Amino acid sequence: MEEKVNFAVVGVFVLVLSAALIGSVLWLSSGKTFGKSYDLYLTYMDESVAGLNLNAPVRYRGVEVGRVRKISLAPGNVEQVQLILAIESGTPVKVDTVATLSTQGLTGIAFVDLTGGSRDAPDLKNEIEEGYPVIRSGPSLMVRLDASLIDIAETFKNTSRVSEDLPTLVQRIQRSADVFDDMSNTLARAATDASVKFTSETLPEVHKLVEELRDVTASLQRTGYQLEQNPSILLYGNPARKRGPGE
Repeated sequence: MEEKVNFAVVGVFVLVLSAALIGSVLWLSSGKTFGKSYDLYLTYMDESVAGLNLNAPVRYRGVEVGRVRKISLAPGNVEQVQLILAIESGTPVKVDTVATLSTQGLTGIAFVDLTGGSRDAPDLKNEIEEGYPVIRSGPSLMVRLDASLIDIAETFKNTSRVSEDLPTLVQRIQRSADVFDDMSNTLARAATDASVKFTSETLPEVHKLVEELRDVTASLQRTGYQLEQNPSILLYGNPARKRGPGE
């Protein structure tokens, strides 16, 4: 004997299941999940977010406190990526909290890492223009490494340029020493040999030596003053001269 299907029971079951599904969707969209409520925040990244997926973890000092709700280009600025973060209510997000991209290891899963947030700093409040509070962003470790490598390369370049200039400085110092020797010999001969007199021929020679000595001394003084005021020129060289009008 065939069993009769109770369509009323089936209909009630379908209605209850549909209501439960609709309620779950509304619950999730409101930022609440299984007894936890979430607050939404914005942050803008100035770098690529490749590897970061929806629902990626948001961690505060290593503790998971939320998820990435949305990833999109920032409206009106294609150089930034806008992230919407769902963070557990009560999480102490401060005005000095910073969001950065991080990974679990060099090739691990990407997540958003929240750092900073001093105890005495005020809580981050909602900004009317954005709709959600905006957490400041910072460069990721990879971006900082790239910048450091560029700085190191530039430092080596400047060091090489300074090294090329050192022989010229040494030659100028050597010429200064030679001038001192020549002048000392001339004065010694004039003092020991009574027959040597400062005539119209010897005076121009001494005058020339004195002028050259003054030039070299002034150059050395300028070099010493520059090193005293800015020792970094030994590594970075002299700053580039600003161009004048029409140059």
